[in-house]
Amino acid sequence: MATKTTLRTEVRSRRRARRADSLATGQLFSPDTSHSPIPVRDRAEAEGIAHQIGALASSMGGVSLPALFVPTPLEPDMSLALGLFERALLPILLDEAGAPLGAPRWGLWEAGQALVTLGRPPAQPDGEARGAESLKNADLIVIPALAASVDGTRLGQGGGWYDRALTHRSPGVPVVAVIFDDEVLEAGVIPTEAHDVPIDAIITPTRTITANAR
Repeated sequence: MATKTTLRTEVRSRRRARRADSLATGQLFSPDTSHSPIPVRDRAEAEGIAHQIGALASSMGGVSLPALFVPTPLEPDMSLALGLFERALLPILLDEAGAPLGAPRWGLWEAGQALVTLGRPPAQPDGEARGAESLKNADLIVIPALAASVDGTRLGQGGGWYDRALTHRSPGVPVVAVIFDDEVLEAGVIPTEAHDVPIDAIITPTRTITANAR
């Protein structure tokens, strides 16, 4: 079995190559913030992910306060997903001086509100940083990943930010990882550790997969 470190290296390499290819072939669009404070990098990718998230929210009977994330340049284009909702919880990773925060924090974004980039991406809400316990108010939690498998295992960046934050979610609230299609792995490929929080579903630009949590 490959280690998490090996898998992370492989996925990050593929992501860098994917973005380089998109730039070389002109597949990336000019930034467009007409419907979102996040620039649209890849229109087809962004529309696909927004469609999947919208369909999931509709199947739940509507979502009043999702927890979403602002993507880094190498992550799937989440730009149009934010525009599906009137408000959302977004991660706050840096303080006003641009220094990393020591524990998970969330900010409340509302439609029409700008986001700020403090030294490096991703952007975040320009307002009060709420404690990790504020995640208990979310009725849908959408998180980034480097890969995920159909048994509900998620490969994160390695810092444990979401594993710590997700301990505060309300019971029964679905946790969904957003990745590219080639990052959906078979059960048992991603090593698991005791602190890993399983996910309930995987969203890619083309599909939604219900996970069979371990």
